[in-house]
Amino acid sequence: MLTGLEKKALAVLLAVTVILAGFFLWFGVLNPDAGTVQYSENIPDKTRVTFTGEITSVKLTATGGHALLNVSGVTVFVEGGAENIFYTAGDTVRVVGIADTYSGQREIVVGTSGTLELIK
Repeated sequence: MLTGLEKKALAVLLAVTVILAGFFLWFGVLNPDAGTVQYSENIPDKTRVTFTGEITSVKLTATGGHALLNVSGVTVFVEGGAENIFYTAGDTVRVVGIADTYSGQREIVVGTSGTLELIK
């Protein structure tokens, strides 16, 4: 049998669990673009962005199993996803990732929290 204090603690724990599950469901499943802004060159690093464009080139890195895509002039770095890249030049994709600067060049990094979706 639980005491009154234990019942309250359990209720708080359950409420926090439900709230966290709701956030995961909303931001991860139902609304993956939540908190993103449209990509532009002047967006600060580490900003979650979305961008849609046509793939003009796909290049696999020599090490690490990464892929570099040129999407309408924007470099998209797909971390560890080279084996899953089935897109080719001419495909239109929607990218959700993190804006970053690498070696002085702007790019969108698609990692575990990002997506690369074929539009057509």
